Amino acid sequence: MSRTTINDIAALAGVSKGTVSRVLNGHPRVSERSQEAVWQAVTQTGYRANVHARSLATGRNNAIALLIAAASEQLFNDPTFAELIEGVRDGLLDSDLSLVILMGGSEIEDHRTVSYIKAGHVDGLIHLNPFIDDPITAGLADSALPLVLCGPRPPIPLPRRNWLVTMDDVGGVRQALDHLASRGARTIAMIGGDPRGVSAGIRFQAYRDWLGPNFDPDLFEPGDYGTGSGNVAFGRLPDRRPGIDALFCASDRMAIGALETAYRRGRHVPGDLLVMGFDDHQIAAQADPPLSTIHQPIREIGRTAASTLLAAMAGETPSDKIFPTQLVVRGSTWPQSTPTDSH
Repeated sequence: MSRTTINDIAALAGVSKGTVSRVLNGHPRVSERSQEAVWQAVTQTGYRANVHARSLATGRNNAIALLIAAASEQLFNDPTFAELIEGVRDGLLDSDLSLVILMGGSEIEDHRTVSYIKAGHVDGLIHLNPFIDDPITAGLADSALPLVLCGPRPPIPLPRRNWLVTMDDVGGVRQALDHLASRGARTIAMIGGDPRGVSAGIRFQAYRDWLGPNFDPDLFEPGDYGTGSGNVAFGRLPDRRPGIDALFCASDRMAIGALETAYRRGRHVPGDLLVMGFDDHQIAAQADPPLSTIHQPIREIGRTAASTLLAAMAGETPSDKIFPTQLVVRGSTWPQSTPTDSH
């Protein structure tokens, strides 16, 4: 049995082949009567469009790529990625675009991702976690595709058409440290994020700047945003620098790992150690004690990234967007009798 073609649809609907093409591609200048006739013919014949041929005709693939410069275990273990992806999905609900998730993390994966994009399979890009030495982003420096970064711009060549949608890392760090100081903390240590992350570097520099001449490198330990790295980091900090009375972590998961180590070492939170996270994931409110943290609107960042990309793909010139953060005070920095989730 021969495959139904666009010519068959046109003959059955009583319209031209051009009209069928315009209807299938969502062109607005087609009468309702013609649209109805075409869709009836499509339903009657079970016609399926040749997506590749449509792409050649329109120059569009109706797909965008979500780039993740991290190993797959981080994608599935870090709730930040899930919230960002959900936000992007929310922002595309009224569009006909499909999402393609492309991951890096190894030389082979990075090369495969860049090759896939350069082969012309997608119409735009959203990067969920750019690295300072990100080979995916660097490999796309000559791309004409619009790119939206969910984070600060990395210090590497970028495609000419790029925008960022992120939150105020510096402001969030200052909120956390100001709060700890207001609770009487004098020796504030920090567990930082993945050193390759652009935001991680900005948060560390904000911590260093806040301390000024009181900065002590022995008070800082890098992590990878995961619970295990927070556990290990706080196992090292007190041995290297006794007298720590407060701990600021660049993620909630690292803060929870640090809490576990603190309990094993006989530290009482918040009695003799104040602990702050960053993100305000659900796990922060469920910690013991509930974790004070810095709220960042992760899902809203994803939604705004999608709307920014849609505007760029439509030929508009959108603006960068930097969201403010909010301090969330809970039991890890305040007596348990105090109301929680105080913004």
